[in-house]
Amino acid sequence: MEIKTILQDIGLTPNEIKIYLELLKLGTTTTGNIIKKTGVHGSKVYDGLERLATKGLVGYVKIANTKHYKAVEPIRLIDFLKDKKKKIDEQENEINKIIPELSKMMHVGKEESEAEVFQGWKGMETIFNDGIREMGKGDTWYVLGAYAGEDRERTDRFIQKVIMKCEEKKMKWRIIYNESARDTFKYEQKSFITTNRFIDQETPATINIYKDVVFIALWIRDPIVFRVRNKKVAESFREYFEVMWKLAHK
Repeated sequence: MEIKTILQDIGLTPNEIKIYLELLKLGTTTTGNIIKKTGVHGSKVYDGLERLATKGLVGYVKIANTKHYKAVEPIRLIDFLKDKKKKIDEQENEINKIIPELSKMMHVGKEESEAEVFQGWKGMETIFNDGIREMGKGDTWYVLGAYAGEDRERTDRFIQKVIMKCEEKKMKWRIIYNESARDTFKYEQKSFITTNRFIDQETPATINIYKDVVFIALWIRDPIVFRVRNKKVAESFREYFEVMWKLAHK
């Protein structure tokens, strides 16, 4: 990975990166020289230097009433990350304190049924993580029409992570695969928490049922999930699953 990409990933802006890298090369220098070398507008250089100083990555000395800036040793980047982690840990603790109150607000006046749409791999991750959180030891998750979709490798990696989380909770999975998925999901099929069968028909989407939730996943390049939370709907889909289970084969 390129240096600029890594620095951007840890939280530096493009202008901050230009300034910081140029300072590493120049040593101690003036603002005017930084503007000339980086091509960054003057006001943005001043802002960038101030932010870098706040992050502990740039220092300065005054020579003849003029500030001369200098990048600190690159090892300071590690301290910068540690500071960020400490801040995130503190924020996580604060969020954990208010989650119960926020959850109460969310459930006030909650309808018996709710329907939601999630898009993308992050949306898919949210859906599965929600389900795993709600499930307990010995609870069963039902899947009808499992298949790898358009991005087989990514889907396979994603489901493997899901199953590993479920193994930790000692949940149970009963899965009816499309026959075309027999050679995929190898980790899932061999897991001690799954019981598997196959159907010859090809279903266009995967139906997941757990507790009072049903969600239909479309495993396209940019996945889409439709989630319904309704006890009666979930029960009816479980009944449908049992019918299909009897028709499926090993």
